[in-house]
Amino acid sequence: MKILIISLTPIEALTSAMFRNLALARGLLESGNQIDFLSVPFNTLLREGEKNDFVEKINVLRTQPNAAYKRVIESEGKKESSVKSILKRLLRKVWHSCSVYDYTYTIAKNVGIDRLPVRYYDIVISSSDPKSSHIAVKTLRKQGLTYGRWIQYWGDPLAVDITQKSIYPRFILKRIERKLINGADKIVYVSPFTLKAQQGLYPEFKEKMTFLHVAYMEEEISPDIPNNTFVIGYYGNYTSRVRNLLPFYEACKELGENISVSIYGDSDVELASTDNIHIFPRGIIEEHKRTADLLVCVMNSQGTQIPGKLYHLAGTNKKILVVLDGEYEQEMSEFLATFNRFYLCKNDKNSIRQKITEIMEDGKTFEPVKELKYDYIASKFI
Repeated sequence: MKILIISLTPIEALTSAMFRNLALARGLLESGNQIDFLSVPFNTLLREGEKNDFVEKINVLRTQPNAAYKRVIESEGKKESSVKSILKRLLRKVWHSCSVYDYTYTIAKNVGIDRLPVRYYDIVISSSDPKSSHIAVKTLRKQGLTYGRWIQYWGDPLAVDITQKSIYPRFILKRIERKLINGADKIVYVSPFTLKAQQGLYPEFKEKMTFLHVAYMEEEISPDIPNNTFVIGYYGNYTSRVRNLLPFYEACKELGENISVSIYGDSDVELASTDNIHIFPRGIIEEHKRTADLLVCVMNSQGTQIPGKLYHLAGTNKKILVVLDGEYEQEMSEFLATFNRFYLCKNDKNSIRQKITEIMEDGKTFEPVKELKYDYIASKFI
């Protein structure tokens, strides 16, 4: 089949959403499909992920850049007065508060069909985030794009997205989201709890909504090399409004020299490195992950989403601790227990400390979850 994937994020970007997109694209490619992948130009404000050889077999297409955003990027490296810098940050904050979308909205509204090599695809997949990816399909359709099926692949929803910063009330966001999902032949969510919530919000689209796990890209089998101390890794952003990393941090401080912890991620919370805890910005973590004894995933403090990182870690043979949180804590505990793959505990200091101590003494071994591998998920997607 001829498949078009649209995701208005640079295909090179180091983001959970792009990991998910590339895992799906790889599975579809290796099952004999032709893939065109429409994304936006890379920019220096983003971190670049590791290169994947299979991407060379995908026909990567680029939109025109957003001219205004390009000027912002080009000005980042220039010296500015403190007043101008403060004013720029304030204007950005105001802009994000007044906009439902990011800078790619303008790109989506103006993307030209001349960017595509053909006018018909068996399947068109628009994948968010960013949510403007779905708008791009509607723009292209007006210019003559046709297809057998249009599938919307959603990470975070819109109206109940806990990362949403706009000032608009939920009923306005619902109206925008309803307009977005209208017209799709199928709507795929990555959390069963998000699926249930969305079916409740939009019962008229209930029958076309479904759920599919996030896929991991590679099986990562690391050799069992004993460390002098028990090595723990946390990889991912921990913005305060999304997840609370402080109980994990405090538990690790109390465990002291018995463990060595590395935290890689961006945040508005400033955590200080200690003798046994090392704080790094978001970046490539493959070497540390290979040597770690335990990988940690902290769930969101609210909402229906499951961090994509959890599924990526499931492709390893490492021990994985999932720290439960939020209003769906019990439901998520029951759901994750079905994999028979994760250690689970509550997001409080004592529970985390106790669970890590138990894991250190536990001789269990694990294998990657086959049902979450990219080829299996791609076949389920089709």
